[in-house]
Amino acid sequence: MEKRYLIDSGLTFYLCLMTLLSHGCINVGDVYKAKYEKTEKASVPVEGVAKLDVETHVGSITITGDDVTDCNITAEITVRAQTKEEARKLAEEVKIESERSGDKLSIRTKRPAALKKRSLTVDFKIMAPRNLKLTCSAHVGTVKVSDIKGPVKASVNVGSVICSQVVADVELESNVGDVEVKYADSAPGACNAKITTNVGSIDFTGPPALSAQVSATTNVGSIKTAMPITVVGKVGKSVKGTIGSAEGKLHLKTNVGSIEIN
Repeated sequence: MEKRYLIDSGLTFYLCLMTLLSHGCINVGDVYKAKYEKTEKASVPVEGVAKLDVETHVGSITITGDDVTDCNITAEITVRAQTKEEARKLAEEVKIESERSGDKLSIRTKRPAALKKRSLTVDFKIMAPRNLKLTCSAHVGTVKVSDIKGPVKASVNVGSVICSQVVADVELESNVGDVEVKYADSAPGACNAKITTNVGSIDFTGPPALSAQVSATTNVGSIKTAMPITVVGKVGKSVKGTIGSAEGKLHLKTNVGSIEIN
């Protein structure tokens, strides 16, 4: 038992250390002392577009749904280099590209070959039509989505995922980081949500009339619920059961962290 405890503690410490290193909280041999910042804006027509795909390597993605006919993009670009002049030169070569393929609009960052991945941060702030289907991914950063009526799929390696005023299905994943989901009061009860994280907590708030088959699992942490769940089997680190008429599916899983269902 003591040996297992030491192994788990060491693993947790290692993952936390990797998180700090990835976020730049600990700088080991960092030679990029100077930085340059710039902001790019674009408005892209989305007539006929049903899907929006946004990706950043290091940085955040914030998408807000609104009654608009264009996809309004603001990209805050930060480049770090050995000198201010070098950082400025590299930053001017960074471009934000939007590409249309069928009914999908993809937003990406075009970087110069001389620019290392770790010296570039791109934070996207996007206002888009509410009915789009979203796919978002970041290696290190945060994904925030609000007021989108279409399905949302988001993945982050190191960082958190936060979705609010959700109406449709979600599939969210973080390797190291918390995941928080809050459905709108107007959302249908039969929702499907698949939420996983390796190290981090999950906070799920469903619609008032939530109706789903529930599967919640944590290896190190607790499971709490404010919703009445009809449980099948034993209650422990894993809970399986139903809420309401069990029309949808709710799958919540974390390795190290707590789960809360509201």
